Amino acid sequence: MDEKEVIERKLFSDTSRYNDIIDRPYQHSRAHLPMTNEDRAMQFSPFAALTGFNGLIRERAVNYKHKQYLSAAQQAAIRQQLQVGRTLVFDYFDGQSGYYQEIRGTIKKIVPQRGRLWLTDGDSLVIASIRAVRLANHE
Repeated sequence: MDEKEVIERKLFSDTSRYNDIIDRPYQHSRAHLPMTNEDRAMQFSPFAALTGFNGLIRERAVNYKHKQYLSAAQQAAIRQQLQVGRTLVFDYFDGQSGYYQEIRGTIKKIVPQRGRLWLTDGDSLVIASIRAVRLANHE
């Protein structure tokens, strides 16, 4: 063995200092529950310190659906059905929740330049987010 190997073994492989405790059984803490490997790994993640961040990310990943974009013909068919005073059921994508939702309402105002329509109850919808429209009295 050359001198370098002797030094390496002494520095990195010498566990003789721990001979008195190395065979003792591990004592689990009574004050703390054992941490899962996933939680232990998250301690090294930069966002793990944010309370609830990982739960929120997991929840959004499960619930979030990608917005389905309609063809030009489908959009034109929807726009033809949009008329002030008409009571319709809208199937639309809510970008904040990530869900497709259904809402029933009577159209109060349509502003094509802004790409929005307003209902008599005060709700507004982005026209491009509407996936389907049907007459409310055909339910």
